[in-house]
Amino acid sequence: MSTAVVTTVFAHPDVVAAIEAGMEMASFESGRSLESFTWATAACLTYLDSAQAPWADVIARREEITAAQAAADRGEEVADTSDLYEGMLYTRQHVSAAVNAGVDAAAERIREQCADDINNLAVNAVLTLLDQPDASYAAVVAECYGGEDPDDVSGWLADVPAYNASDFDTLQAATSDAYLRSVAL
Repeated sequence: MSTAVVTTVFAHPDVVAAIEAGMEMASFESGRSLESFTWATAACLTYLDSAQAPWADVIARREEITAAQAAADRGEEVADTSDLYEGMLYTRQHVSAAVNAGVDAAAERIREQCADDINNLAVNAVLTLLDQPDASYAAVVAECYGGEDPDDVSGWLADVPAYNASDFDTLQAATSDAYLRSVAL
């Protein structure tokens, strides 16, 4: 008798879609701007590629993301780099490790704080959406918060102190400037 274990794997575009959708859900449900999740997104994607990547790689990925977003906002065509990841497959455990490490690192490096309820929602949303791409906020809460009411979880998110926008922007700019100087740009 065989006791084969089936491991589900996810293609790179599916993982990216889950990360983007999870960050969007966390942004919407917390009332924070999607831009405030750019560092977490960059860190998740960087650690998906290499769990031991240095923070400079996260900074570079964030610069790529923000440049692509700015170009798209201007109506310019953005280069499709999906062929770089063609055939890449990830286990749920690999994605979970990258997302948890990315969200934690972004909170610690950029806000100089531990991950908060909003960050935890982002992680939970990404992982739920990885398994169930059409999951709603209520489905994420049901899956990850032990029967809590979605409105109660929304209350927790509302209780998270807002980041001081100017301090956050200043810290982001300083981090980006330091990176650009380090690569002589």
